[in-house]
Amino acid sequence: MKSKILLLAAVAIFSLTGCDWVRKQMGKPTSAELEAMQAELQRAREQRVADSLRQIAVMDSIRLAEQARLPYETELTHKYYVILGSFKKDFNAENMVANLKKAGYSPVRIALKNGFDMVAAVGCDSYSEAWSEIMKIEDNDLCPYDVWIYSPEQNLHK
Repeated sequence: MKSKILLLAAVAIFSLTGCDWVRKQMGKPTSAELEAMQAELQRAREQRVADSLRQIAVMDSIRLAEQARLPYETELTHKYYVILGSFKKDFNAENMVANLKKAGYSPVRIALKNGFDMVAAVGCDSYSEAWSEIMKIEDNDLCPYDVWIYSPEQNLHK
């Protein structure tokens, strides 16, 4: 009989009181505390997204400023260009341009439609002239292993 009364009392306590009371007695967070935690997590997520968007905006501004600083050749007047590199990052293209200027060349920077920038050491009007320029450039230490000839007829530039 005592066990039945004890069982009925336990059922009554659990059914008449809310889950929050039980959770509080067990040392667990209540529903109000859980809602506050979820709201805080949501605010933190939104803050991370806002921070990421700000960082992307700053990076885009820096990229545009660097591109404005380095001149591009918009009118390609030669039939062939001896390309020493194609770069996604502006500072790499800038380094190649600086190295070519130190070596006595007048480099040309060509913007491609895919977002890369080619750096040409010299422009030529004939294929044989471009090939002989490659031979001269290969004698210098600044020549990478992947030098090639670009023709504006390929229409890869902007």
